[in-house]
Amino acid sequence: MRCPDPLTELRDGWLLRRLSPDCSRIELASLPAQRDEARLLRAMGWEAGNIHLGTRGAGKTILADMKRRKQAWLREAATKMGRLVRNDWKEWRAARRPAA
Repeated sequence: MRCPDPLTELRDGWLLRRLSPDCSRIELASLPAQRDEARLLRAMGWEAGNIHLGTRGAGKTILADMKRRKQAWLREAATKMGRLVRNDWKEWRAARRPAA
């Protein structure tokens, strides 16, 4: 789970926490040529998973779900989602072009 943060609070069932000034997306192109995207994505997923462990009973539910999934389920789902978002964006962009 996360280390204590004095600016984190629970309000109306929502966990509120600050976003630090250096908290931004990671552009893969800005990483060195010798890199390991799979390791980076695993670390990011691990951190995202830590958030869910703060919910009582979530750990058991998550582990049971993970045991039912194929090993590459997340990569496949992310690839499919990326393709769908890209297609949606292309449709949006084409609809915004002025008529010739």
